[in-house]
Amino acid sequence: MGVTYRHGISILQEVVYVPALCTAAFLVYRHGLRKNSGFLFLVIFALARIIGASCDLATINDPSNTNLFTAAAICSSIGLSPLMLACSGLLSRADQSIKRMTGQALPLPTFTAFRLLTVAAMVLAIVGITSNMTVQGMQNPASETKIGMILYVVSWAALLGLLLLVTSRCRGLESGEKRILVAVAAALPFILIRVIYACLIIFLHNSTFSLLSPDPTALLCMNVLEEIVVVAILLGVGFTLAVRVERQEKSGIEAPLAQQPQQYYQQSGYQA
Repeated sequence: MGVTYRHGISILQEVVYVPALCTAAFLVYRHGLRKNSGFLFLVIFALARIIGASCDLATINDPSNTNLFTAAAICSSIGLSPLMLACSGLLSRADQSIKRMTGQALPLPTFTAFRLLTVAAMVLAIVGITSNMTVQGMQNPASETKIGMILYVVSWAALLGLLLLVTSRCRGLESGEKRILVAVAAALPFILIRVIYACLIIFLHNSTFSLLSPDPTALLCMNVLEEIVVVAILLGVGFTLAVRVERQEKSGIEAPLAQQPQQYYQQSGYQA
C-alpha cells in the first residue's frame, strides 16, 4: 500500500506535534503542574495526535489491521477534551488573577463541573468506540459515543459561558493577563468547527464523514488545521504569560518579577 493523501495528513501531524509536544512540556515546566495552568493538557493532546498519526502511517505496511484504524479513531476521540481543558485551565488562571486583585472568584465547583463534563464526554466516546471494534461497529457508532458527542457540544457551550463570565469581570485582571481571554476567544471558533466535524462523523456517517475512512479534504479542513491553529494559539500565549509566584516560592528562588506581574510584562515588552 502506497502513501495516500490521508497518510500525508498524518505526516503533517507528526511534523507539527512532535515539536508541539516539546514546547508544551517546556511550558509545563515553566509554569508548573498546577491544575489551572492548562498546558499539561496540551502535552496529552500532542501525544494523542502523535500516536494516532503513527497508527495511521503503520497501515501503509499493514492495511488489513483493523486494530490500527481503531487506535487511530480512539486517539481522534481523545482530542477534543484536552483542547477544551487547556482553555478552561487558562480561564481558571485568569479567574485566580481576578481573585488576587478583587478578592472575588467564580465558585470553585464551576471549573470542576466543566472538567467532569468534558472528561465524561471523552470517556463515553472511547467506551462507545471500543465496545464494538469491528468495521460494522465503526460504521454504526454505539449510543455511548453519540451521548459523548452531545456532551462535547454541551462542553463547548459551557466553555463559552466560562469565557463570558470571566470576561464580564476582566477589569479586575492583573496587567498582562487579559491576553488569556483573547487567546481563548480566538480558539473557540476553531474548536467549534472541530466539534461539528466530530458530530457529523458520528451522526451523519457517509463517504465524507466516516470514522474509519473520512474524506481527507474534510478531515484536513475541518479537523487537523483547526487543531493546529488552537494549539498554536495556546502555546503562543503560554510564552507571554508571567510565571506565577507560587512556583518560585516552592523552589525557594526569589522572583521579584513574578511577584509583580505588571513589571514583568512591562520589562518583557508585552502589553495587557
